[in-house]
Amino acid sequence: MAEALSLDDLRRWLEHFADAVVSQEATLNQLDSATGDGEHGSNLSRGVAAMRRALADQSFADAQSLLSSVGMAIVNSVGGASGALYGTVFLRLSDAGAGVTELDLSRLADGFASAAAGVSELGRTTPGDKTLLDAIHPAAQALREASAAHLDLGTGTDRAALAAETGRDATAAMAARVGRGSYLGDRSLGHIDAGATSMAQLFRSLHVATASR
Repeated sequence: MAEALSLDDLRRWLEHFADAVVSQEATLNQLDSATGDGEHGSNLSRGVAAMRRALADQSFADAQSLLSSVGMAIVNSVGGASGALYGTVFLRLSDAGAGVTELDLSRLADGFASAAAGVSELGRTTPGDKTLLDAIHPAAQALREASAAHLDLGTGTDRAALAAETGRDATAAMAARVGRGSYLGDRSLGHIDAGATSMAQLFRSLHVATASR
């Protein structure tokens, strides 16, 4: 089994994520309605539709051009925080793919570490604020640890997905400290964050694409 994701693998990852977002749109909206405007699923569905068009309309010389096109498609099609944050994730991740057509575990770890830092900077958030950072931060750490331990790609992406899902579930016990949810104070307790939910799906889709090669 190849220990790196090809451009075709990256496309399969993003297509799987897009399918998941569309199928979970109502659930994501429902989660978001507890602490936000109730549109996270709808907004992200619009973003992945634009992403699909970008992937279908272009050929790519390297992983950077593919991922940056995805990031810009989302930024240009989704308003508000979701578009900016998801766009940042893919634009930061794209730096790890400069000049290469495959992403191994080390490059994925570097890219997602940069993506998590970008989300933190843009959203002015830290882990524990009840945002999508609570999913991407532990997932990026899991990738870093898997790379340092020289684990195989499938194991590394599975650990990242599990870390993101654990982070997602932990948001239920957090009080929102940023965004619209922060106005609710303790009333935001007991609700899983919608952004962390979609971000956990991004990592689960990454593992599915890795395992299905």
